[in-house]
Amino acid sequence: MKNWKSLLLILSIIASLVITGCSSSAKESVGSTESNGKETNTVRMAIDTAAGGSFQFRAAEKQAYFEKNGVEAELTNFAMGVDTINAVLTKQADTGIAADYVAINSVAKGDLVIIGTLTRANEKSSKEQQLLVKGNIKTPSDLKGKKIGVNKGTVNEYVWSQYLKKNQIKETDIEFVPFSTPDEAIVGIQKGDIEAVWASGSLLEKYKAIDGVSQLDDLLGAGVSIDGYLLADRSFVEQNPKAIENVLKALNEGIDYVKGNKEDTAKLAFEQLKIPEEDALKDIERQNYVLGFTKEDAQHLEEMKKWIEEKGLLKESFDLKDKLILDPLKNVLPESVTYQ
Repeated sequence: MKNWKSLLLILSIIASLVITGCSSSAKESVGSTESNGKETNTVRMAIDTAAGGSFQFRAAEKQAYFEKNGVEAELTNFAMGVDTINAVLTKQADTGIAADYVAINSVAKGDLVIIGTLTRANEKSSKEQQLLVKGNIKTPSDLKGKKIGVNKGTVNEYVWSQYLKKNQIKETDIEFVPFSTPDEAIVGIQKGDIEAVWASGSLLEKYKAIDGVSQLDDLLGAGVSIDGYLLADRSFVEQNPKAIENVLKALNEGIDYVKGNKEDTAKLAFEQLKIPEEDALKDIERQNYVLGFTKEDAQHLEEMKKWIEEKGLLKESFDLKDKLILDPLKNVLPESVTYQ
C-alpha cells in the first residue's frame, strides 16, 4: 500500500510539472516574437478613417497582398492618425500612421521609429487642403477676432501657425477653439462656435453644404506641405525586420492597386467606411501615395522639428537619425531611399 501511495505521489508531481511547463511555454509565446526565437508574421496595424489616409492598407488586405507576402495582418480603425500612434504607444498596435507634426512629437515621446514615407504633398494635394470660413470673412485679415477651429496635437496647429504668420496675424488676435474629430468641427461650424477651419477630401463637401461656408484659401497660401509617415514600435521592428519588409512589399502592391483601380478602391471605401464613392474618388485623386524616404523627406521633418522646438512643444530633443530604421525599406525598394 505504501508503495502505491508513493507511486501516486510521484505521478502527481510529474503531472504538475508538465502542466506548469505548458503554462509557462504559452506565456512565453505571447508577444511580437515567437518563443522559439523566430520572427512573428502577425502585424497589428492601426489605420485611420480620415480622408485618404489608409486606402493602400485596405487595398492590400482586400486583394490578399498581405497574405501573399506572408503577413498575418490585423487592421484596426481609428478616427485620426494621432489615434493610431497612441495605439502603438499603448501597445495596442505595432504600426501606425501620422503626419509630420505628430510623427516628430511621437518619436520624441516613446520608443517609436519612422520606417518610411507614405504620402508626399504635391500641388494638387495642397490645393485640396482648403481653409473654409463662415460669415463675413472675406480676406485673411478678417480672421482677427474670429473663432478658429484647431485640431490640437496634430499638424493642424503647425498649418495655422504658419498661415497666421504669413498673413501677419498674431495668435493672440484670434480665438482658438479646439476639436478632436471632424464631426465635432462640423457641428462647431453649424452652431457658429467655429468660424474658420482647414479641411480636405470628402469632408470638404460636408463643410460646404453648411449654409454660409466658403473657401478662403488653400495650403499653398500657407506656404507649407503635409506629408504622412509609417511609424512602428522600435522593439517590434528590431525583433521582426522580415515581417516589416513583407508589410512594405504588400503596401507597395496596395499603392499600385489604388492608382490603377481608383473606382474599385472607391467602392471599397464605401464598403468599409460608408464614404460615398464620388467623394472617395476625390480623395484618391488628390492623395499622392508613395513608399520611400528621401533627403527631402528628412529635411522636411527637420524643419518641422525645429518649429516644434522653437514653440517649446518638444520636451526632449533628439537626433532624427536615431529615430529612423530604413533597412527594411532599403531591402525592399532600394531605389526609393535616397537619405543616407
